Order: sequence, then structure tokens, then C-alpha cells
Amino acid sequence: MLIPGQVSDLSSFFAEAFATVAKMLGAGFETAPALMLGLTVIAALPVLVAGGALLRRVAATTDRTVRADKTTRVKGLHSDEPASPGSPAKRSAPAYSQAVIEIEADVDGDRDRPHEPFKFGAAVIVRIGREEDNEIKLKHPTVHRYHALIRRSFEAGYEISDLSDARGNGVIVNGEKVLNAPLANGDEIKLGAARLRFGLTQ
Repeated sequence: MLIPGQVSDLSSFFAEAFATVAKMLGAGFETAPALMLGLTVIAALPVLVAGGALLRRVAATTDRTVRADKTTRVKGLHSDEPASPGSPAKRSAPAYSQAVIEIEADVDGDRDRPHEPFKFGAAVIVRIGREEDNEIKLKHPTVHRYHALIRRSFEAGYEISDLSDARGNGVIVNGEKVLNAPLANGDEIKLGAARLRFGLTQ
């Protein structure tokens, strides 16, 4: 157990050591700033690498896909677990592929009108609904003002999310009601009475 005098000596020792190191670093930055900057980066690199590895491990355990009112673990993302044939990880389309949304059924006024296919291009997020500021505009009254969005990322590929509330018409992908779901080539999407088709051009 340290007595008060020893604590005082120890604190003054660390204060002097810190002041000496600070002076040395200051002098080093004045005389050779590039060298000191390089040494600082080298000293910080192991901490950054360890932090990145920790973040990747945390992300691997939290990759999830929410379908309807349940959450299922997606195997095969950021891990060595093999994806089962029907798992969302196996089905999802890569984000760098060229995606197209075909509108197969919608009502515009009193008549069905053909829609031009929507091509993703450089878009990262595409909103779908009745309002004019949606990227994909549908007119059917069963479609909400802001009904769904499709986002793409290099980790998850293309994914659709339901923006309608619990009392809304929801999003149905291949006959299954979903809150969030990955999209693959040929998937049928229903928003109310409107029907869309997700496809890849290459």
C-alpha cells in the first residue's frame, strides 16, 4: 500500500515523464514533421486494425433479415457459415449488377397504361408510391403515398423495405408479406393491387 508521500512522488514522476515526452514530440515535429507524422501513423495503425476487426466481428453477428413479424439470422454473410439454398443470402442480387423494375400492373386514371421500366443506374435508394416525388410513381389507390423503398449496398445487394404502417397494404415478395427482404432476379413485388417485377439486365 502506497503512503501519501509515495503517491506524491509517483504523480510528480509521471508528470515529469509526460512533460519530457511532450517536449520531445514538439521538437520532433518542428525539426522533422514528415518523419514524426509517419511514426504517429505507424503507432496508431495496430489500434485501427484491431478496432476494424472488432467492428467486423460485431457486424457479422448482427446481419439480419426481417421478414413479416419475425427476424431470422442470415447465414453466409461475413462469416464462414455456408448459406442454405433457400436463404436470403443465397438469393440476393449483387449490388454492382444492373437492376430494372418492370411495372406489370397499375392504374393511371381510368385505364391501364404501360410504364417505362425503371433502371437503377447510379441510384442507391429508390422510393415507390403515389406521390410525385417518388422515383417510381404508381397511381393505384391501394398504393400508399410512400409505400416502399429499394436500397442497394455492397454488403446486402438489393433490399426492399415496407414504408406503410401496420394498418397499410404492406409489401409482398413472391407471395410472402415482408418488412425487409433481399431481392433476386425475377422476384414479383406486390404493393396493394400494383404488381412489379425485379430483374437484372446482366
